[in-house]
Amino acid sequence: MKRLLLLAVACTLLLSCSNDDDGTNNNCSKPENISIEQINSMSVFFSWDTGGESAFEFEYGESGFSIGSGTVVQTSQTEFLVDGLNPLTAYEIFLRSNCGSDGLSDYISAQFTTLENVELCNTPTNLALVSVSSTTAELTWDENNETAWEIEYGPQGFVLGTGTTIQTSQSNFEIQDLTPSTTYEIYVRANCGSDGFSDYSDQLVVTTDS
Repeated sequence: MKRLLLLAVACTLLLSCSNDDDGTNNNCSKPENISIEQINSMSVFFSWDTGGESAFEFEYGESGFSIGSGTVVQTSQTEFLVDGLNPLTAYEIFLRSNCGSDGLSDYISAQFTTLENVELCNTPTNLALVSVSSTTAELTWDENNETAWEIEYGPQGFVLGTGTTIQTSQSNFEIQDLTPSTTYEIYVRANCGSDGFSDYSDQLVVTTDS
């Protein structure tokens, strides 16, 4: 069923490029080729080519929203995970380069529809810290009838999808080789094989010892 939902979304996915500024900014190249990598019921993970620039701004909202009324994100990444979306809802993303004193490029855009909120893969809950040292953090979480998980972590403020990932079949796990006196954000999601991944757990914020 999950595969059918993903196939349906892939078949209806519309990618489009548009020039929404009043004029073309020849000093700031627009990004290229938005690619929708993964769609869930409440999130989307997408990437793009730089077009030669190194900073970007995107704005998203439900399809038909007016630019200036959506949610705006500034980033230096070329991939991003947007969460907190509504299931079975059509959205648009407008992306442009931010060239500082040279201004902003024209937009490119993409459209997608989130999936139905069907629990084919149960989200882990109650992610908690068991112990922490200067270089390790031991975690535990509730399995909720799943048997495999993906841990993702990074420095506080990192973007989901860009952190360090670990696959495990244990619901009690020690992350190693951390940096002393550093604050990390940690997430866990279930890996359900052909049924895909669950949503991410709530974040756990951990500071290693000095």
